[in-house]
Amino acid sequence: MPSSNFIKLTNGLRKCTSSIYIQLRTCHIPLNYHLHRINKSDTPHCPICPGIDETIHHYLFDCPQYRRECHIFTNTIRHNATSITHILTSGKTTPHLIRFVNSTGRFKPTFGEL
Repeated sequence: MPSSNFIKLTNGLRKCTSSIYIQLRTCHIPLNYHLHRINKSDTPHCPICPGIDETIHHYLFDCPQYRRECHIFTNTIRHNATSITHILTSGKTTPHLIRFVNSTGRFKPTFGEL
């Protein structure tokens, strides 16, 4: 059963956006690191960064493919900008996280436009 805080955080969001939150929080998001664990990808590595696992942290903060989007995202939310816990539990970061995910286009084949 989801916590009341999570229900409050996702209340009013589209189903696909709530799904992104759940998958980010449980580390079951379709990034190569997770896909490799469930035998849906040949490698856990980022398609842009050879030898670097495509984890949630890498996607949000380190991948050079999304450097511009990351810069905008972290400068917009400022406080605890590199804390995944803060980003996924603060209602104030929600619109900025959605904007980041949309602007990268990484999950567009799976979720479409959020």
